[in-house]
Amino acid sequence: MSRRRLQIGMWNAFSEEDMERFGSDAIGGIEICQYRDNESLLYTTKICKEKGLSFGIHTPVFGGQPYRLPRITSIDRAEREEASRRVEREVRTAAEYGVDYILFHYPFVPIFPLETKHLYSNMPKPGERYDANQIDAAQLREISLRLFDTLCELQHRYGQRIVLEHDFWGEHEELLTTMFREHPEIGLVVDTSRLDISARAFHNVEPMRWLDAVAPYVYLVHYSNVRYETDRFIHHLPVLPEQDDDDRFGNAYAYLAHLAQRNERFHVTFEHHANLIDRNRLLELYARTERLLHPALKESDPA
Repeated sequence: MSRRRLQIGMWNAFSEEDMERFGSDAIGGIEICQYRDNESLLYTTKICKEKGLSFGIHTPVFGGQPYRLPRITSIDRAEREEASRRVEREVRTAAEYGVDYILFHYPFVPIFPLETKHLYSNMPKPGERYDANQIDAAQLREISLRLFDTLCELQHRYGQRIVLEHDFWGEHEELLTTMFREHPEIGLVVDTSRLDISARAFHNVEPMRWLDAVAPYVYLVHYSNVRYETDRFIHHLPVLPEQDDDDRFGNAYAYLAHLAQRNERFHVTFEHHANLIDRNRLLELYARTERLLHPALKESDPA
């Protein structure tokens, strides 16, 4: 049996009630974000040890302020330096609490290409993203090389795994792939919803081709689906069988299946709103995912 782990999100605070509602024997870990303080992290560490759970952190570690990701690929040097200091603080905190990984977004600031197919109203707005004419390939490569060198050094210094979740990469797919190929010690996090949105919104995004290229470097998958409306999308949806052949929904299940055939080690976080479906459907979702990751399991095997 492989070492794959299924996880659920547990943002803001560890909740025994949510663990009871949304957990199962199939769940071996949690992903946390925006916790109140060090005491809440200490409590989570204690509970996870008692329950035999692993846990990772999605930046920002602490809440109490608006959700804001470090702008690690900003074209503004002062912003990058501030982001670098924040990254080191959060890596140090993660190491102190023995977490499996800490996750940042890359590239961040997100990048949009010169030409688009369909911009949805709830995608990043100007000021929250770069357009193609604001950052070129040479500039992004230089920033990225410094970033990855810094992350590798921090990972070694603190003994803390660092992973990067792809954000919108504009016209820089090849550069993004190259950075992970040249720095395999930094794990990649694939987000199935964002990948599908990219393919719908932008030209020249072929998800299966990209997954083929990056499969060896994937440490974690954020697994959820997306439903498209005329000018916006609804994301963080549970991935259900009836969505597979429905053009209103993304192809999350197909992406996970494709990747599972090319990488036997990555873990999966269910990054969905679990309260949208009942308990039986949730357990069916866990079991379906387990069967996809472990083909030897039979359909009758419980989650």
